[in-house]
Amino acid sequence: MRKPPPSLLVNGGLALVLAAGAGGSYLLLRGDAATAEDAGSATVASTATATTGTVTRTVAADGTVTAASTATAEFATAGTVTAIDVAVGDVVEKGQTLATVDDADARRDLELAEANLDAAEDSLDRAETDAETENAKDAVDEAEAAVAEAQDAVEGTVLTAPASGTVIAVNGTVGASTGSSGSSGGSGGGAGESTDTSSSSSSSSSGFMQIADLGDLRVTAAVAEADAADVAVGQTGTVTWNAIDAAADAELTAVAPTAGSSGNVATYDVTLALDELPEQVRLGQTVTVAITVEEAADVLTVPSAAVDVSGDTGTVTVIGDDGAQTETTVQIGLEGDTSVEIASGLAEGDTVALVVTEDTDAGGGDMQFPGGGTFPGGAGGQMPAGGGFPGGN
Repeated sequence: MRKPPPSLLVNGGLALVLAAGAGGSYLLLRGDAATAEDAGSATVASTATATTGTVTRTVAADGTVTAASTATAEFATAGTVTAIDVAVGDVVEKGQTLATVDDADARRDLELAEANLDAAEDSLDRAETDAETENAKDAVDEAEAAVAEAQDAVEGTVLTAPASGTVIAVNGTVGASTGSSGSSGGSGGGAGESTDTSSSSSSSSSGFMQIADLGDLRVTAAVAEADAADVAVGQTGTVTWNAIDAAADAELTAVAPTAGSSGNVATYDVTLALDELPEQVRLGQTVTVAITVEEAADVLTVPSAAVDVSGDTGTVTVIGDDGAQTETTVQIGLEGDTSVEIASGLAEGDTVALVVTEDTDAGGGDMQFPGGGTFPGGAGGQMPAGGGFPGGN
């Protein structure tokens, strides 16, 4: 009988070794998987201790630094700007001259009105009958009113500061024409607020100049409609500046009664007063606001990741001194941003598991080999490259 070639014996032996190794590896892998399955689909990533502390729930919103009060100044008399006496960044006092327009036309009108008043008074002096006297008095009254109006027009060629503060905008240039309006005024820095500022003129939200009180900055933010019912005047919060790496405590001072919108989401503007101003704070900076809407102090707490919450109860995994894991039902109180109040079911000092869920069902348990074969549990229990031995038929 002819002996098989040595190469075939070697190849066959190698195939058996590979098969034995693969089978052993598979059994080892299946053993690990079975251990994980026996323990359930969750493995303990780390632990935490139940402690007494404070649980807080906050509402977050994006906001902007604004001035508590701003004033808008606009010329009462139209004309060509002849001088601008201040620049952006200048600090001004109430009543200080800011700019002027050419007053030639206004003064001519005043002179004509005064001349008409003189003529009306002369006519009154010459009146002899009661009827003439009555008509002359009416003419004098009209002339006096015209003089007063002309005098106001002359005074309106000088723009004065309606309030003390810092000039934050100048919306005109020397030589340009300016319109006119009846008065200037101020606006509050946030929702539901108003500022009482006297003024010389104002025609639009921009006006010829804008003045703000930079010594009293606030934060305005837009709270989403879903959170609006939870916020109220008097609540406290934290304002964070990402640009300058700073934070400050704040108090909610106003909530807008009507909704605005941000994209397709209805929002309500809120205003927060800052307890103190961090350095480098500037008007218009963007901030992140966290308003504390609920808080429970001196209560037993665990991290949120330790509790599977369902209504007013939850499940935690307690780790015993011997490492044994026990699922325990607890009554919960306030669910905070990062922790949960435990009303009953745990004691201070208890160790609880923070779990990470794993999907142990994925993959079906089969181990794929190169060449399309599977072992074991595959189609036909084939070996690599279709199940044939190297050198075989």
